Amino acid sequence: MGAITAPELYRNFGIHLFVMLPAAMVMCWIATYADAGLGLPALAPPGVRIPAGLALIGLGGSWVWYVYGYLYLSGGGSPGTHVDGGPTALVDTGPYTMIRHPSVIGKLCGVIGLGVCFGSVTFLAGFVPVLILYSVVTNRYLQERFCDARFGKRYQVYRERVPMLIPRPAGIRRWLRDDAAVPEHVEREEGLEQPDGIWMEFRGYLVGLGLLIAFFAGIAWAVNA
Repeated sequence: MGAITAPELYRNFGIHLFVMLPAAMVMCWIATYADAGLGLPALAPPGVRIPAGLALIGLGGSWVWYVYGYLYLSGGGSPGTHVDGGPTALVDTGPYTMIRHPSVIGKLCGVIGLGVCFGSVTFLAGFVPVLILYSVVTNRYLQERFCDARFGKRYQVYRERVPMLIPRPAGIRRWLRDDAAVPEHVEREEGLEQPDGIWMEFRGYLVGLGLLIAFFAGIAWAVNA
């Protein structure tokens, strides 16, 4: 709850909402166009799918707010490197002792909820798996590049002990016991090079989203041709 008054957290949220929400909505619209070409009906009547979808969006958003707030307070920096340079301390407790990118769970829940609101079979069955793959690639080669440069050996140990997205029983037990993932004897290295080009992460997301939209639009055009 201490993150409520942190303006950096909300600036990061604002950027994500501006980039992700319009992009996801455009993808859903493209998917409904593909549904029409494939002759696929909507999942359910609007009175059923819209409340269900909004509930998923609310659940996912609440989870993202929680894990981002935890990261901000424990790591001393916003989750977005483009906002204030990113966390200054490695966070390996709480939800981050279970998986390396817990916010993805909430984002995925929100995206699925949006697809349910649109009632698109193509989006949920075809586009969402591609978005999961996109998230895995960007997390590994954009976000974790930053963490490798900033935290050095400690992050390497963290990555070995904590899976990216699918929790292990040991990680769940650590979270319940409030244990850290990285042993205390692994000291923080001094004089590590600070990652440069922190805006590259944000630009990478923008470029990736643009390419995904173009890819999905090509699929929709092909099935309607």
